[in-house]
Amino acid sequence: MKRNVIGALMTLIVAYSIAVPVVHAQQTIMTANVPFAFNIGDKQLPAGAYAVREMDRATLIQSRDGENSVLGIYAYAGPSKADETKLVFHKAGDHYFLAQIWTSARGQGLAVPQSKLEKEMLASNSGSQGGVETVIVALR
Repeated sequence: MKRNVIGALMTLIVAYSIAVPVVHAQQTIMTANVPFAFNIGDKQLPAGAYAVREMDRATLIQSRDGENSVLGIYAYAGPSKADETKLVFHKAGDHYFLAQIWTSARGQGLAVPQSKLEKEMLASNSGSQGGVETVIVALR
């Protein structure tokens, strides 16, 4: 038990020491006011103002107050248009899931992989009357 705790602590220390220099290597900053709580992977983020910071190969999504953030490497989703800067969410029931990030600065869209919860929610709502909605939030 003690060994597991020490191993987990060491993992967090290494992850933090790697993430801090990466955060300082940010190139592009865009902001969005997301009016609803949403999930990225297994992490739920509250409604609020978020910055999307693009780095060399990673994307950081962070709340304005810095309390909530997700750092990820996402798959290429296709080329974006000149003024196409937006976040695309899937809504299933009362849950929102970040699905895509489109930035004109990078010239491409990024696809966020579906979490287990999202797959379950989309499957359970696909046959219902409400269905699954796509919600777009424009970035500034």
